[in-house]
Amino acid sequence: MQLQISPSESEIMRVIWQSDGEITVAPLLNELSNVGKQWKSNTVVTFLSRLVEKGLLTVEKKGRNNIYTAVMNEEEFRNHQLESFIKEEYLGNAKEFIKTFLEQSNLSLQDIDKSTLKKGEQYVQQLLSDRSKKDTNTNADEIINELKTEIASRKASINTKRKTIIQLEWEINYEERRINELNTLINKQKNIDK
Repeated sequence: MQLQISPSESEIMRVIWQSDGEITVAPLLNELSNVGKQWKSNTVVTFLSRLVEKGLLTVEKKGRNNIYTAVMNEEEFRNHQLESFIKEEYLGNAKEFIKTFLEQSNLSLQDIDKSTLKKGEQYVQQLLSDRSKKDTNTNADEIINELKTEIASRKASINTKRKTIIQLEWEINYEERRINELNTLINKQKNIDK
């Protein structure tokens, strides 16, 4: 599946990739400032959190700093995006994608020579070969990860419900004690009134 990231998130990922795939917030802010982005720390941390949620970054606490590390390098990311795009939009038919690209692009015949076409064909064949090799593992890993996430979510939901039930039981017991106390007081008052 193609990862949806905003232009701002792309900008942050480019800086991280240029920093050998690992960075903390302060240097990231400096680098972003160097390219004309005057974002506040909270804004950048929000973008970083989103990128962690999307699986593009991992975060590790070291001392007082969070170290953000890219899960894949820029080339791997582009390959993933291209493969996902071809799979989703062209049903995995890379030749159809290339045909459409060539028909719709402004490339001239001078831009395209036989060696370029041959390299492109080899590249597509390699992508298809790599993809077919890892599809089985990737699909299994994706399913396992989805199941783990679902189980964790359900466990959290069950724990929340358990806490709610315990709280309600406590409140019911408290109210029953109050009713018993009030009944006792009413009975005492009736006895006094007689």
